[in-house]
Amino acid sequence: MSISRRKFILRSAIASPMIYNFHQQLDLLKSQLGEEINWDVVRAQFPIINWDKIHFNSGSAGVMPIMVQEYLTSLIAYMNARAPYEAWNDWQKIKKENIYRLSSMINAPEGSIEIVRNTTEALNMIIYGLKVDKGDEVIISSNDYPFAINAWKNRQERDEIEIKKLDITLPLEDEEVIKIYEQNISPKTKVIHITHITHREGHIMPIQKICEIAHARGIQVVVDGAHSFGLMKFDIQELSADYYATSLHKWLNAPHGTGLIFVQPQHIGQLYNHPSSYLKASDSISKFEHIGTRAFHQEIGISAALDFYDSIPYTAKVKRLQELKEYWIGSLQNNSKVNFHTFVEPRYSAAIATFSIEGYSGGQLVKILDRDYDIHIKSVSGPWGSGLRMSVNLFTSISELDTLVRAIKTITA
Repeated sequence: MSISRRKFILRSAIASPMIYNFHQQLDLLKSQLGEEINWDVVRAQFPIINWDKIHFNSGSAGVMPIMVQEYLTSLIAYMNARAPYEAWNDWQKIKKENIYRLSSMINAPEGSIEIVRNTTEALNMIIYGLKVDKGDEVIISSNDYPFAINAWKNRQERDEIEIKKLDITLPLEDEEVIKIYEQNISPKTKVIHITHITHREGHIMPIQKICEIAHARGIQVVVDGAHSFGLMKFDIQELSADYYATSLHKWLNAPHGTGLIFVQPQHIGQLYNHPSSYLKASDSISKFEHIGTRAFHQEIGISAALDFYDSIPYTAKVKRLQELKEYWIGSLQNNSKVNFHTFVEPRYSAAIATFSIEGYSGGQLVKILDRDYDIHIKSVSGPWGSGLRMSVNLFTSISELDTLVRAIKTITA
């Protein structure tokens, strides 16, 4: 796509006086960042600094930069000043460009991606669309997201498929994880469902190798990528996932309620259509967009999030998030009452890490940190017990991490 983003906007129906021109703010941001990224400048782009809580839960949902929020607000005004579907027709070129840009981020083939509302919706489309029959086996894991597990259990109830749920206590080395999956494959196995970055420990799973093993046996792989898109760079073709689902409102900081579904082109026609799609759309990824009226402005607002994401070099973002993670973990590693459930190395974790404190449940710690330290954090439970999931973000400051470290040291004193 040779046309520049700025020229594209100027030529399209979006070029209305009603639409917020975020490019002026984007240009200002780029001029202020400097060669060595000034992270205080980046932090100032987020409304998080106006919160009365320190925000350590980007794993559940990210925070839109201010310019993305203001662009989204102007899109709402534009849509409500016109007949909604007239506005949607005006925005079709923008949507197509958003899909092109999202595809380019992971090297997805043309016609393999569609915008949906979140990971759960995308997974439901895949899980309920896969043609598995009575007696066919699906492998899932205790580390998969509960709603995804529910979807498979519902299919089990409806279609009498067999579910093999693996109990895997993370973190583990890649070789150990691969061995567990490989040893549990049987002649009945038709599908493996696996999470790219686990929602509890933030553990990066060895997707590529597991896909290779599965494909050698004629097994398809569904990947829950809720936490990987925008947080880590990967090539979907090299990853070899047959199906991939993610949310854009987490690590891309896109409008809440935006996500995507990816299906390898050769599998699209093999999936059952979305219930309300046209039969003639069976071989097109567009069959997953027929969900009726929705927040059209959010799908278009993705463009501003993509521009913001592109304004900061990916390598700089990765380095920053790793440094922040290593900083708070390193500050607590010698505390004998703090147990970590995530490997700190970059190949095993990105911005998410989980820990527990002896004598306290995750729920108790959430209340204490909220009440006494104005810290918002997520409680999680795993095979190792109950603890806290910590998510750093580009807006996280060292002083905020110091507050968390002081709080934990006080609690464990």
